[in-house]
Amino acid sequence: MPDRSCSKLLRALLPLLAAAGCDGCPSSRPYTPYTLGSAAPSGSPPPLSGVGPGAATAVPEADAGAQDAAAPRFAVVPSVPAPEGGKQWPLEGGAVAAAPTGRTFETGLLLDADGDGARDLVAWARSPDGLRGELLLAPAARPQALRTLAALPGDLDAQGCTPRVGLSQIGPSALAFDFAPQCGGAHRGAAGTGPTRWIAVIRLPGPAAGAGAPPELALELRLRAPPAEEALSASIEVADRDADGRDDLIVSVGLSGALRPFPAPAGAASEVRAPLVFLDRPAGLSRDAAQPGEALRALAASLLRDARGKSTAPAVAASAQRLRRLHAALCADAESGAGATTGRDAARAGEALVWTGAGPVRCGEPGLAAAIGHAEAVAASTRGAPIAAIAALDRGGAEARTKEDGKLLAKLAPPATAAAVYRTAAAPQPTRTGGFGPLAFEASGALLVRTAQGVVRVDPATSTESATDIPPWPAAVHAGPAELVAVERRCDAPTLLALFRSSPDAVGEMEVPLPLLRGQGPRARPGAAAPERCAGTERLPFVPLAASERGFDIALGAALISIDLRAAAPASSALSFPLTTPAPQGAARSPDGATLAIPAAGGLLVATAGGAARHWTGGDLAQATACAPANGGARVACVAGAAAVIFEAK
Repeated sequence: MPDRSCSKLLRALLPLLAAAGCDGCPSSRPYTPYTLGSAAPSGSPPPLSGVGPGAATAVPEADAGAQDAAAPRFAVVPSVPAPEGGKQWPLEGGAVAAAPTGRTFETGLLLDADGDGARDLVAWARSPDGLRGELLLAPAARPQALRTLAALPGDLDAQGCTPRVGLSQIGPSALAFDFAPQCGGAHRGAAGTGPTRWIAVIRLPGPAAGAGAPPELALELRLRAPPAEEALSASIEVADRDADGRDDLIVSVGLSGALRPFPAPAGAASEVRAPLVFLDRPAGLSRDAAQPGEALRALAASLLRDARGKSTAPAVAASAQRLRRLHAALCADAESGAGATTGRDAARAGEALVWTGAGPVRCGEPGLAAAIGHAEAVAASTRGAPIAAIAALDRGGAEARTKEDGKLLAKLAPPATAAAVYRTAAAPQPTRTGGFGPLAFEASGALLVRTAQGVVRVDPATSTESATDIPPWPAAVHAGPAELVAVERRCDAPTLLALFRSSPDAVGEMEVPLPLLRGQGPRARPGAAAPERCAGTERLPFVPLAASERGFDIALGAALISIDLRAAAPASSALSFPLTTPAPQGAARSPDGATLAIPAAGGLLVATAGGAARHWTGGDLAQATACAPANGGARVACVAGAAAVIFEAK
């Protein structure tokens, strides 16, 4: 069973973005963590400090020294380069270990690896290209009897990369070998499409095993490359987590950086970490099922605490996105919360970047995404951004909304029942999803309907409809020569993407990453549940709010986004309400631009600058599209079937 005292301490002390662990527990015997950072150059001695295979970075731990001052810290012992040529390695007493045919020794350790009192050789023997090899044991008693402790998996794709390796003794009975392909930008793209890092932990036999017992492969880890804007790190710590007298392994995984276009958290929020814990059992290492779920929940709880503070709330959105990304990197079931397949394919089905020799890590935390979204919503509410708060609540869909989410939504946008007050005889011109709609109110309160024959003015007060000479406004969303074509969710992109043509005669479409992760945003079919796995390309409904020479303003659900085309590399960012851009005809805004009406939370969100937002439901609103509000938001017109319908809410 896991050490419950450690678990309580972790829950109490784990700050939002600190390294996870339980080194401060009185029963533990802490050792210096072994940090897996960027590797040291192949063939050179690994450094004793800093980052890299063989690096020993002491993590400050105020509790450990006070509670367990007598416990010695194990100083990481790095390997040394092989003698010149790497064909032979001298051992004590004049014996020599010879590298196998087709291999050369690169780096190794001399230590008593089999408990017989003599120093053996544990060394990495590699092929000429360095992309294949084995971790070998040459016993001091019989150096010619080489034994393979771990072999580099044949399916690791490191072609075109420079292999860099590290080997260290990280505890009295544990060795760590790190194979880290160093690759150029061509190998980095979406999550998991770059090279895979391979770490093998070797357990040395204890006294009970008897002299001559060989070391064994205890744990195998794979770390797949995240997108180029992010960095994945890991450190391995040896400690007796469950106070059974045997040293366990804590693998602390950290994620830093930020996907484009998300802002990068600064200072203490620059990295978020959570542990994988492997308990030493007589039959071998067994993963503690409580982690990393317990640490992830603690991080989400810390987010919520920050969300309630005026000074800390502004940083929560960026930290929430980082936590979502760590969850996806660690847990193969992060996206759907449901079971997929087992083994390697399950990890590759999602965004999981970390998995063990037993397969991907399943965390079983289906409520974590909702907890993060709730914290983000509370933070937005604290800083006076109710539309952003509603967008955060709506990202998981109604099926994931908790009772607390429902209360917060009702506070931010009190419910209102919509009723149809007028249905037009004029048939609105059909418009493709994402185009400017066929409806627009005038400042007088009259409704303009763009039909196939022209623009019709509707006066609901007199129930009259008359043709006008007003030119029909275009359905296409143009910013100068550029046209916004679609918003897509793709399996090979971690964020949603906006597609646009730079000019009418442009060949192909340009992409702009949006500040919404792939699993966020509305579904292609409103109300549809998120699929268990990403499948192909999905075009999402979006609502245009403005277009100018600067770029586009759109709504994806309640998420308001600005796309700026003025720079050489178009960029996007979250948009604040109220909008300052003029409201074009056919946009989901009132003539004065101060009110918007956008589909959200299973209804219609109607918000006016300086006034309260309201959540409209009822009537034919569930089937309505292309809505446009009047000034003040008392009326909203939508396309429903072959007519335009004017709604009022009570």
